[in-house]
Amino acid sequence: MIKKDLSAFGAIVCLSVLSLINLTSCWDEYHPGTYYTFQGKTVASDLMDNPNYSDFVRILERANVLNDLKVYGNNTCFAPDNKAIADFLKEREAIARREGKDVTYNTVDDLPQEDCDTLAWTHLLDITCYVNDLEPGLLPKVNLNDRFLTFTLDSTLVEQLGDSVYALERHLNNAIIIAKDDSCENGVVHYIDRCIDFSGNYVYDLVDNDPKTMLFSEALKLCGLHKKLSEWYDYSYTIGEDSVLKGVSLMQVTNEYSVFYWAKRKTGFTLLVPVDSIFHANGVNNVIPDMFELAKSIYGETDDAEIMSDYANPKNPLYKFISYHILPFVTDLSRINGRSDVMQTHNAGKTDPEDYFETFLPKSLVRISTKLKNGVMDMDQIYINSRGNEGNGTVGFKGAKERGIRILNTQEMRELGVSNNTALNGVYHYVDRIMKYDTYVREEILDRRMRIDCTTLSPDFITSGARQFDSSITGVKYYGSGFKDPKNFASYHTDYTLSVRSTAADKSYAYEGDGIDIEGQFDIYVKLPPVPHDGTWQLRLSYRGNKRCGIIQNYLACVPVGQEVSRSDWKPLGIPVDLRFDNLNETPAVGWIKDEDLENAAAVEALDKSMKNRGWLKGSIAQRTDDGDLHRDVRSMGRMILTTDYMKSNMDYYLRIKQILDNNKAQFLFDFIELVPKSVYDGHEDKN
Repeated sequence: MIKKDLSAFGAIVCLSVLSLINLTSCWDEYHPGTYYTFQGKTVASDLMDNPNYSDFVRILERANVLNDLKVYGNNTCFAPDNKAIADFLKEREAIARREGKDVTYNTVDDLPQEDCDTLAWTHLLDITCYVNDLEPGLLPKVNLNDRFLTFTLDSTLVEQLGDSVYALERHLNNAIIIAKDDSCENGVVHYIDRCIDFSGNYVYDLVDNDPKTMLFSEALKLCGLHKKLSEWYDYSYTIGEDSVLKGVSLMQVTNEYSVFYWAKRKTGFTLLVPVDSIFHANGVNNVIPDMFELAKSIYGETDDAEIMSDYANPKNPLYKFISYHILPFVTDLSRINGRSDVMQTHNAGKTDPEDYFETFLPKSLVRISTKLKNGVMDMDQIYINSRGNEGNGTVGFKGAKERGIRILNTQEMRELGVSNNTALNGVYHYVDRIMKYDTYVREEILDRRMRIDCTTLSPDFITSGARQFDSSITGVKYYGSGFKDPKNFASYHTDYTLSVRSTAADKSYAYEGDGIDIEGQFDIYVKLPPVPHDGTWQLRLSYRGNKRCGIIQNYLACVPVGQEVSRSDWKPLGIPVDLRFDNLNETPAVGWIKDEDLENAAAVEALDKSMKNRGWLKGSIAQRTDDGDLHRDVRSMGRMILTTDYMKSNMDYYLRIKQILDNNKAQFLFDFIELVPKSVYDGHEDKN
């Protein structure tokens, strides 16, 4: 077996991790209007023809899902054999007897209906998912029981021709896949050696049960964070069934998208956990006093003795320290900075793919970036708050490089003895250093041009899996995920459609390949990420024009943390912008000219300065389209400076985007914003 030792942090060879997708679990979602039965092999008939799986077939029949596996659809079935079902019956009988029930489960017909339903739903997905296409990590979508399943690899000794050799095992949670990729007309069947565990653990349960994370676990409890980390469904959220199952149509440039709404609003968490040995190496051998003293050295003290003695108070240094290790969404590392195929469109060598996320610590940010090797994602090189060749966004940056904190992926954690790092409402990963939101991180590392993808602005976009979604698994070519009232977004009326466009690496006319499409007579506003330190910052907004777009008026509001925005708080940002253009070079107010049409490098630099004086910048050179063109050279893409103002790290800022054209089909293609400090925009800023 692979050696499972913490010293392997820096040496483990890791694999890419497939993505987390968390959409509504309903077969009807991708069905056409008319159901029909196949004449060839279906998932149902494949199972029914194999007598070793008759008990699982009966489970599916009792759960009223067997007939769904006979008709059109995209299905994945992980099928346990009769022996695995018999073992499951013994386990459930033992649990029932411990609860004082006098029961005997001899056959699957003896199982309570609830157990039968849950067992069936746990082993089914409503997408077609081939194991040969998977890499270690979370499966591309939740199962029908709304749980995340984890795929990992392991090596085991087997006898082959009289010799002991290593063979590769494919694991799905606690089960081993013994036969894979049995293709059917309506999906695929994989055979497993035991029933998948369907326990409903919360993410903190996994940390509590990990012997390597006892200090972090104790601190979570002491800070009273178990209650908050128990959140999952928002039961106040409602959405019409037709919006979920049938969706709505939305035109994006020349393509008609089918937009299916998120059925349930969920809260998820990603915990970034230093193991005990890392704390010990930093002189922390207990939570009180050692970790508390470390927290005070980072976040300071207060004269309020009650706050200092109440570790569950959000103002307490220990609470702040632990909170910075928690992200308020759940995702897989393979799409934390974009899917691997999308990353290949990045202009490697200029800047690493990066994204900025708010943490559970109020008014804080983390920068997460992925190193590329020859333009391909290197999954053992994902870092928090690093600073590499890109510096802070200025040419000739003289500051020190910073390695940052590395996040270990799912495969690495398995090789370190963690069989499951995924829970009902989240995932946890080891990090190889302690995370700090101290003065150095805020004023040095994050004093940079921060390009913030719009799909990171709400945790709903991330936890739902809409961000960096690959629509090829749905059978729908142009697919969008619709949202009603996503977190951090609000509107003055409901006359619009908002959706996250599925990512298309081969049509990457957007930062990271996806974006938010807004259509209608909208007047929406979004809470902006915090600036990491007080100072003068530029706020920029990406624009991509086309004839279907409208005329946009932007506003900015600044209010104390937690205060509702009133209409009197809005300050207009310039004059309305008409986005009904295909070519910025036809817009005199912008003055765009393609670099190759200018005489020399001096002329290019002069034009950049001229455009910037008019409040515009070209697109970035950090990413290319499928034609190989830099975004900088795309005539319909640009960045507009909305405002240059003094911004405070302890205030809430909101951007309002109002459609003023009288057209309920007009669009806005929301791609990214930029927050740029004076040290960058007032210096020799590069073209990244």
